[in-house]
Amino acid sequence: MKKNQKVRCPVCESIRSIHYIKTHALMHKTNNECYTFNQCTSCDSVFLTNPVPKLKLNEYYTENYLPYQGAEAWGKHKGFVVKSQENLDLKRVQIVVNSIPTKKPFFILDVGCGNPSFLMTVKKKLFSAHCTGIDFSDQGWVNKDYDNITLTKSSIADYNPNHKFDIITLWHYLEHDYNLQATVDKLYQFLNHSGKLIIEVPDYHSITAKIQTQHWQGWHSPRHLTLFSKKGFQKLFPLGKWSVVKHTRFGTLDAFTLWWLGKMEKKKNAWSGSMEKEFWPLVFLKIVSFPLFIFEKVFPMGIQLIILEKK
Repeated sequence: MKKNQKVRCPVCESIRSIHYIKTHALMHKTNNECYTFNQCTSCDSVFLTNPVPKLKLNEYYTENYLPYQGAEAWGKHKGFVVKSQENLDLKRVQIVVNSIPTKKPFFILDVGCGNPSFLMTVKKKLFSAHCTGIDFSDQGWVNKDYDNITLTKSSIADYNPNHKFDIITLWHYLEHDYNLQATVDKLYQFLNHSGKLIIEVPDYHSITAKIQTQHWQGWHSPRHLTLFSKKGFQKLFPLGKWSVVKHTRFGTLDAFTLWWLGKMEKKKNAWSGSMEKEFWPLVFLKIVSFPLFIFEKVFPMGIQLIILEKK
């Protein structure tokens, strides 16, 4: 660890932090850039000290960014990937179901919705849901027909809904945010009284992060700006405004997925190419690693989920 550097923590705004790790640009065509994460000595959050300017961020969302390729990247195995996404969406919908007090009509906002398969599943399973999604890019839904949900190309900062929401979900969005304090204030304004905020993010205090070090995809530099600790969440969501309904060191995303992406990063996978040849090696790894990842609800393996209620 290097001595303290005067860089402001985006979670608690402390200037007291220490060097934590350096990484290269992950899931990117070149590997020359170097990114540094510091750990705040006040709230234990880890944050990127040299983020790219927000206007240049689109340079890191290219054909090398695997989520944008989606199931098509897997060629003849596309059906398996589609089914996997459907199962993930169903797990997330169940969390929403468990968070709604009644079956009356409710309003849900998904921040960073990308391809809005989650919202489509919400609408399919919960007919009373009024579904809205926002994202800084419309690449996930442009030229596609989504009649039953409202999709808006917008940042949180520029978004001004004409009604409040009962549920707001952020599935692996918050770690990307450039202005956390302002974003949390906006989310608070968007929610009805007793509304729920559901957040899933990587867990840098996990076993896989310690094993894979700079290759761990939870860093996802430079797209990920902040990784959160329990103390960091307490600072960002103070008890005067929020109450914690649940905080688990596992979530809906399979921790194996994050670990596998790290293994691919280490072997310098060509992310823009077809993933078809990687399908059966992935299945093999999934089987042999099963005895380890079966305990992800006992030992932190890379994902965490927090549900908060607006007071």
